[in-house]
Amino acid sequence: MNQQHDKRPRSGGWTLAALLGPLALAASSMANGGGQPAAPQQQSVLVSPGEESPDHRAHGAYYYSVVNMPMEEGASAYLNEKGQLAYSSFVFGDAGFFDGDRIYSLGSLGGGSTSVRGLNNRGVVVGDTLDASEPFGAQRAFTWTAARGMRALPGPLGASARAVNDRNQVAGAIPAAGITARAVRWDPDGRLRMLGPVPLSLSEAWTMNDAALAGGFADVADGSIHATVWDSAGRVTDLGTMGGLRGFTYHVNRWGAAAGVSDSAGKESELAFYWSPRSGRVPIGARNAGVRLVAALNDRGEVAGLTETAGGFLPYLWSRSRGLVLLPRGGAQTADLVDLNNRGEMVGALERRPGQGLRAVRWPGLANPLDLTTRVYRGPPGLVIHAATAINDAGVIAAHSNAGLVLLRPGTRGTDAPVLGPIAGLPGEAALGAELRLSLGFVDNSPTQSHTARVDWSDGCSSPLPLLREARGVGRIDFQHRFCEAGFHTVTVTIADSGGRHTQVRKEVFVSEPGMATLSGRGALAGTGGAGGAAGPASGPLRFTVWAPLGEQAAAAAQVRKAGPLLVFSGPVEFRADRVLAAARDGRTARLEGTGRLNGRPGHRFQLEATDAVEGRDSLRVRVTHTDASGREAVDYDSGAPAKAKAAIGPGAQGQAEVVEGQLVLSE
Repeated sequence: MNQQHDKRPRSGGWTLAALLGPLALAASSMANGGGQPAAPQQQSVLVSPGEESPDHRAHGAYYYSVVNMPMEEGASAYLNEKGQLAYSSFVFGDAGFFDGDRIYSLGSLGGGSTSVRGLNNRGVVVGDTLDASEPFGAQRAFTWTAARGMRALPGPLGASARAVNDRNQVAGAIPAAGITARAVRWDPDGRLRMLGPVPLSLSEAWTMNDAALAGGFADVADGSIHATVWDSAGRVTDLGTMGGLRGFTYHVNRWGAAAGVSDSAGKESELAFYWSPRSGRVPIGARNAGVRLVAALNDRGEVAGLTETAGGFLPYLWSRSRGLVLLPRGGAQTADLVDLNNRGEMVGALERRPGQGLRAVRWPGLANPLDLTTRVYRGPPGLVIHAATAINDAGVIAAHSNAGLVLLRPGTRGTDAPVLGPIAGLPGEAALGAELRLSLGFVDNSPTQSHTARVDWSDGCSSPLPLLREARGVGRIDFQHRFCEAGFHTVTVTIADSGGRHTQVRKEVFVSEPGMATLSGRGALAGTGGAGGAAGPASGPLRFTVWAPLGEQAAAAAQVRKAGPLLVFSGPVEFRADRVLAAARDGRTARLEGTGRLNGRPGHRFQLEATDAVEGRDSLRVRVTHTDASGREAVDYDSGAPAKAKAAIGPGAQGQAEVVEGQLVLSE
């Protein structure tokens, strides 16, 4: 499960339903604003009158009800064993918490953005929040609960909270005199405990179990980075590297085992390892098999991730008794694996054929993967589940869809709020002044409810009221808009029922102005892995959003800022550009260089190279670096060459990864 501590259909025969297609009777809830919860909602059996509820585990088949979250597709999410979800938007910097019945807004400390980094089984959320000070904002580590709201953790500005266990202990890092950061633990009484001795320049804790065993990394006297665990007293166990100069502990489980990655000798590949006090450090699979990434470790001592083969990166499951076993892909060309629960179930994404896009899947152990889109119980029209990112032991799944972040609950029970499908007809990029005609389908598990619709556009331009049609809990709205301002904009659709519950879907759109040369796009690169380095665990698809003027207009900083995000991406790491220093174009390829924050920490540089292909797929490479204590350039993340390429991005598309969801657009 995706948390940073230990893990423990038939359609009705209605006329309108037939017109709109089979629609799921599942639901979500939205906060009423100001961090206050929406009205309590009762669970209902989501079936048509006279229809029996199917056994969602009958004959090995699963059915899932859908709960919408008010976040765009690229949001990061953390799921606990109660089926609660904490999430934040890597594009907009806002965050929320779903307690299983209602949604809360986390807010921020000082009016800036908030990033969620962890969630425990008691509903405690941790992460980083920025205030609104210019130019970059001051960062604070926080804890949040529904009862007490957001509170800053003790310590200096610039602190970062990365994980929380069920004893409400928090692991992370704080700035320290003479170095960049030092790994720490916050206890529930507010005590701040330093983990291990002072590092050469940087140490961080990323994960922690209920026994307060924390995992992460620390650099040592010779400048190398070692995988590390710290016990409850703060004493360090140095796990070293596997022959290279960098090692990182990404996961610890309930019983004190750990898993992570390390460079090999000569930095030729990235190797995965498993460690326990009894076995010591052992490699996962063969040492000479190329790049191997770790996505998850469960309490049974199983490790799941991606491994490099002649056919690309493929998902695997490993244990000491069984060794490394490649998972079946059902003929898919591209595969990604992101999480593993204590029952041996795994989730991720597959692309069966080039150009078809990612589809979220669940592996029931070593059996063939199940396409989650086809397992949605009476889903809204057009809903596609692209990538699953977390699964708990009850089988609840967090996933990205074309209607935004969703929670998938096994069975046919959801909340009583409407469930929304995607916005149909919205292009990735629209021309200034062009009229858009759009639609959205929705369902409600109560056929007696009536509904209202509201559509908000961030450009502030007026548009006609939406037209809503519905019958017996199945509905559709049609709406239109003409953008009057270029840049990065959003549309937010809200459907409310007569009982006071409402659900939102939010989507971004780039609006181009004739004569302005820009690079724009959003989407995902699957299975890139990347040289995670000090940035964090290198696993999962990279999701990106970019908008920037090119050529002479690139110097118009005010224009760029007005347009919205310059560059943001999340997945293995989170990065947000704050300044573009150079922007150029060579044919169908654009290159950007600038500065920004990596996982909330300033002082990083980025290079981006993007190709808008005339035929075939678009491609992208992102590289993030910082200057280490010796003044040398250190690579934090490189999407194009996992743990291998340390050189700067050069001419051409070498090292770029294919865009498997979304697109890149170079406007003249």
